[in-house]
Amino acid sequence: MLKNLFKKKQPLEVINTHGADVALRLMIEIAISDGNLDKSELNLIKKRADEIATEDIKASTIVRKIIEETEESASFYPSIKKINDSYSNKEKIELLNTLWELVNADSVVDAYEESLYLRIAELIKIKRSTANQIKHQAI
Repeated sequence: MLKNLFKKKQPLEVINTHGADVALRLMIEIAISDGNLDKSELNLIKKRADEIATEDIKASTIVRKIIEETEESASFYPSIKKINDSYSNKEKIELLNTLWELVNADSVVDAYEESLYLRIAELIKIKRSTANQIKHQAI
């Protein structure tokens, strides 16, 4: 089920734009929001990148490029807009499950990461109660 959401392959030229894989981009946003990219967080990000990597583009290249773009970007609005324009409600909830898994990956729920998770949920028009339900199911 979750694999179908993330199976979309991205051509090389897309990696240089805000249209790159939005789930991976948001995962990176959350992972670096506390100022520390933990090994367990990086492993989840690499796993996601492996799912979208092509023969022409290595997963490490995708991750490196999106991290650079994320650090330079002042907003993740383009990613949020793409999600709202193209994801179904079910896909949004699956995305939130993935994002919460990342928040909880290092077994420490950082306040910055949790706040960003809830903010993303709000921006993609998922009720706070649903976002909290996802959190409590994972615990």
